[in-house]
Amino acid sequence: MTPTLTALGGGFRAEIKQLRRSPLLAALTVVEAVTFLVLVTIFGLASSHVPTAVVDHDGGRLARQWAQVMMATYHTYGVRYMDARSAQQALGRGDVAAILYIPAGFSQHMAHHTMIRIHLRVDNVNADLTNDVELGIPPVARAFAVANHFPGIRVVTAETDLVRHEVGFIPYLVVSALTLAAFVVAGTLAASAVAREFETRTLAYLRLSPTHPLIPLAGRLLATAAVSAVAVAVAALLVVAGYGVTPDHPVEMAAGLLLCVVIFSCIGAGIGTLVRRTLPLSALIFGLALALYLDSGSLEPARFYGNRLWLIAHTSPVYYAVGILQYAVHGLRVTPETIPVNFAALIGWALLAVGAAWLGLRRAVVS
Repeated sequence: MTPTLTALGGGFRAEIKQLRRSPLLAALTVVEAVTFLVLVTIFGLASSHVPTAVVDHDGGRLARQWAQVMMATYHTYGVRYMDARSAQQALGRGDVAAILYIPAGFSQHMAHHTMIRIHLRVDNVNADLTNDVELGIPPVARAFAVANHFPGIRVVTAETDLVRHEVGFIPYLVVSALTLAAFVVAGTLAASAVAREFETRTLAYLRLSPTHPLIPLAGRLLATAAVSAVAVAVAALLVVAGYGVTPDHPVEMAAGLLLCVVIFSCIGAGIGTLVRRTLPLSALIFGLALALYLDSGSLEPARFYGNRLWLIAHTSPVYYAVGILQYAVHGLRVTPETIPVNFAALIGWALLAVGAAWLGLRRAVVS
């Protein structure tokens, strides 16, 4: 075995031993990857199926049909039938976000095609939920009118789906969250491994090595990347088994996640070189991950954000990773770039990150 491979393997084994001495850290690494899936799930649930009380003073067939149309509106309303007093108390406690009152005589007025007002009370503490509730009423009214063949409806939407299956908001989010998990886990472990070398002042001994001092460090980064890949794989299995999301192209999914681990491990190594302290690394990397995650198409295609933010999103590897993962899992094209172009961009990012990490560590070791 050549001295280079010996040094590389030595660094790898040393980092694995370091992680084995901290089994809690290894366990928390897996938990951290899974936690992001839970967080984005809670985020998704908060913006869908808004709890809405329906107070039906009419009781007729058309009143019940109106409520059914509300329930059928995709991921908008979580309808709860209540009496007026219970609904008011629920709104005051924050158990529901809105109350919709169906007045007496509603069915009769609708049968005779005459106007009647429907009152809607909204809890406006959360502006996002308020907007969801208010914006959902016109589509409900339009669908209700079309279903009952009301006169005067001159424009009716005709939907043509380019994708043959619906993808819910939460399944979309958890797939994108895998990139965030990869960034935080791989970045934190790699940055900690490098920063630990500065804190323990072992770089001076590496300079005495018969091989290049960066070879043992590269071995340590290979070890953290391997552990990170396992943690991300556990999170991906949870998406498949726990959320019932079956990838259409599992090979592309695995390749995209593996490239993410490589890229974010190298970025973490660069951050560790700059910070040189293990304590602030987790908070710093988590903050950077959120910024990259929000402006990358993780919540919805980045093109929906406007041209300026969409162009900025192209500077992040997460943008291309999300494009690959959404296609690999759901068969969705969320970026104008093709999948080969996204893979080429990620490979370019990986080469750039490896080169930058190598130069940063080399400068740190030499100085």
